[in-house]
Amino acid sequence: MNKLKGKKQIELLFSKGQKINNFPLSLIFLESNQLSFGVSVGKRNFKLAVDRNRIKRMLRVVLNQHLLTVFEDSKKSFSVMLLYTGSDTPDWSLLDKKSKTLVEKLKKIL
Repeated sequence: MNKLKGKKQIELLFSKGQKINNFPLSLIFLESNQLSFGVSVGKRNFKLAVDRNRIKRMLRVVLNQHLLTVFEDSKKSFSVMLLYTGSDTPDWSLLDKKSKTLVEKLKKIL
């Protein structure tokens, strides 16, 4: 799993990528030349870096448990960004449940 980095690659993903929402998670993906992932938590809702980093760690676990298998099973490569858009600190059960419904929506699209 490669990290999604580079301003041009991220801007391209946000401008041309497909978006799936399941509050408080959003998934943006775009077909690309290699499989790369990124996670993001807004600074507006979580002022302290400690809180943002904790949520990002949780999102990476969600990526590895649920979403990674869907993209690896696909014949194509994608750039993927998982966003947390909520304003409350999530717990594991919420992220697990929401990510499973995101996977089901994603499988219908792919």
